[in-house]
Amino acid sequence: MAQLTELTKDQSYAIADSLAQASNLVLELRIREREALTPDERALLEQYEDHLDQMVALFRAYGIYLTAAGAEQARGDIEGAIAKGKLQLKRIADIKAAIVAAARLVDLGAAILSRDPFAIGEAAASLRAKPKKDVPG
Repeated sequence: MAQLTELTKDQSYAIADSLAQASNLVLELRIREREALTPDERALLEQYEDHLDQMVALFRAYGIYLTAAGAEQARGDIEGAIAKGKLQLKRIADIKAAIVAAARLVDLGAAILSRDPFAIGEAAASLRAKPKKDVPG
């Protein structure tokens, strides 16, 4: 088994708090756009919000462990990616793009739980990528 590196309690709590803020942004979006959302979009946003809340609880209760190789880079990726995801949720007027941003935050949380710095890097890169505009069709 690969050696694990535990983030400090402060680092784990900072990541958990940031994900909690992201979850709150998803909630605010869901409330603000409730008239414009389809039932499926509403359910999807609520599901992502719930996933983020569950991850926050896990990170606060058990801390965050990463595989030792690349752990420091992964920690930096996590913080930057969450910040980017929150910024996207705040700025995005397009509901579909906001749903994608929420999904990518959930993916990042799942990558953190996997403890795999490569997966974290991939999820972080996905969040850093510029949101795609919907193609009219």
